[in-house]
Amino acid sequence: MGAETTVIPCLAKLIRPGVETDVIPLDRKPVLKEQCGRYAAELLSRGCDRVLIVWDLLPDWGEYEGSGCLHVDRTEIFQSLRYAGIDPMDGRIHLICIHKMLEAWLLADERALSAYVSTPQHQLSVQRTRKPEVCKDPKAALNTLFKSLPCRINQYTDFTDAIKIAKEISDLRRLGRLDSFRRFQERLLQ
Repeated sequence: MGAETTVIPCLAKLIRPGVETDVIPLDRKPVLKEQCGRYAAELLSRGCDRVLIVWDLLPDWGEYEGSGCLHVDRTEIFQSLRYAGIDPMDGRIHLICIHKMLEAWLLADERALSAYVSTPQHQLSVQRTRKPEVCKDPKAALNTLFKSLPCRINQYTDFTDAIKIAKEISDLRRLGRLDSFRRFQERLLQ
């Protein structure tokens, strides 16, 4: 299980307090593209009013699949939905591709990052990343950032640090500048 299983519900509750989330992690992108239809059908049969299929364009699974192609990903996800008997244009199904990975969303809010790496005795200020969705490797950027700061944390670990950073996000204005996050937000508010 990756950071998405905790960060996505945390951000969803900031967007829409009281929302109930059921995250089904599909641990590798090929598995997601193959099996998301089956799980989407299961969620719909349980009464979910919408299903968001969220994935990283370039996951950190050691299988970047070239440079990442949103068109290919969408085509394969649509195929999985069809195999499960779901019309890909069903208004309850929404596809959200994070460019390039979840860590881009975390990089977008330097205030949350500053709060996370600071202590009451040592307030640190993280510089703003202007275009986190364009960053070649957001996870590596967080690692580099952590190593450069004189703080207690010297390495970014997604499954522990990501949720702690997300919990420091106080408002969504910074994240709202990212296309993929705006799409996520809009689909939750529909």
